[in-house]
Amino acid sequence: MNHLLAEFDVGLLLTFDALLKDKNVTHAATRLNITQSALSARLMRLRQLLGDPLFIPSTSGRGMVASRCIRRHFGRGP
Repeated sequence: MNHLLAEFDVGLLLTFDALLKDKNVTHAATRLNITQSALSARLMRLRQLLGDPLFIPSTSGRGMVASRCIRRHFGRGP
């Protein structure tokens, strides 16, 4: 567990928080004042570290929905 925590930085935590709030990569990137590609790279890193997709494209084609893991741990719906 300590090794996993050592891999996290403030940028990853801010990215997770912004995606949790916005459920949209473009909006989250704007919130953090970074490019969409930089946010996507951070999301990929989070996915690798946690072994979960975390956010999945919505069936409506716009935005993202929280994965089962996020809903289970954070009580947030799609």
